Amino acid sequence: MPRKKDPEIYEYKLKSGKTRYGFKTYVGTSRETGRPVKITRQGFATRKEAVAAKTKLKVQGGTKIERKRRENLHTKTVDEAWNALYKNQELSLRPTSLYRKQSTYNNAIKPHFGKVYINAINGDHLQNWVNEMAQHYVKYRKVIGTFKEIIKFGLVKGWLVNDPFSRVVIPRTGKKSKKDNKNNYLEANELKDFLNTAYEVSPKAYTFFITTALLGLRRGETLALKWSDLDLKNRVAYISRTVTKDIDGHKTLGPTKTNDKYRKNNGLPISDQLYTVLKNYKESTHSKDDDFVFRNARGEYHDPSSSDKWLNKIYAKNPNLKRITAHGLRHTLASLLFEENKNISVSEVQYMLGHKSARTTLDIYTSVTNKQKQNLKDSVNNLKI
Repeated sequence: MPRKKDPEIYEYKLKSGKTRYGFKTYVGTSRETGRPVKITRQGFATRKEAVAAKTKLKVQGGTKIERKRRENLHTKTVDEAWNALYKNQELSLRPTSLYRKQSTYNNAIKPHFGKVYINAINGDHLQNWVNEMAQHYVKYRKVIGTFKEIIKFGLVKGWLVNDPFSRVVIPRTGKKSKKDNKNNYLEANELKDFLNTAYEVSPKAYTFFITTALLGLRRGETLALKWSDLDLKNRVAYISRTVTKDIDGHKTLGPTKTNDKYRKNNGLPISDQLYTVLKNYKESTHSKDDDFVFRNARGEYHDPSSSDKWLNKIYAKNPNLKRITAHGLRHTLASLLFEENKNISVSEVQYMLGHKSARTTLDIYTSVTNKQKQNLKDSVNNLKI
């Protein structure tokens, strides 16, 4: 005769659609307080795990568990630890970074560990969670890193003594990205075809993408440009702000990602071609210096998602184009600069793109030189000797 399911074990769904299990049970009466002790636990991947955890608590009994509860009055749940860390990071992180971290916590960490005391994280539970993150997130190390920050903060505050991650093995590889970020750029002829199609879509889309491409800007930096940032007479563009998100996920203006002084104070050179495009666009839109270069119907700056909509229209217009993201135009500029000018330095390109680390610029330089080596090899192979 099949065994009946434990009525105290319940199942529920995460936002991701995955099933998790929990329970609420009476484990006995505390001899020290004379009160009944009830326990609620959840976040188990299988019913079997929930049953095992419940059985273990029953064996411990009410007295021992109540004693642990009193000890936990001096510690925090993971939820409480995260909230404390969040307030601390509000002083140093950009709103968009806080928004991303809050989203990561809400979606990946809170459903599994939110109500768990930070000093009572089970090693097996943590290992299973780490493995699951690696299976479902391309950037799983950033997700795990957010949880590690919470643990490190808890260690500093004295809410726990030992780091539970010291008993966990982080997978070396995780979910593969569907996008090839290393190939997220265009050759010179591909860029020309892309811009020609953008011109057919709309003057705004064309001006946005050629500005982004020839100045090497992030899309938020292009969208945040005002005409007062563009010295068309001396052909210099000053980059001081970006369109980003606040802690509630709403669009706002903020400092650039690296907040570099070079692009803000010295500015970036506006090429002859870009000068002509911007001059004609300003005249056609009857814009004033205080206006945003790229305005929506209400005269405000666009949301970053607008660039994706323009891209979709471009690819719908010409399906044969190589697909890249708006960010890929920065890689495009860097690649073309290295290919066309053998004397340009890594530091010059780094300053123009506003890379905080030269390593990022060097990665692009290396990919270009490797391509040149392959071209040289192919050329030698094609020699008829």
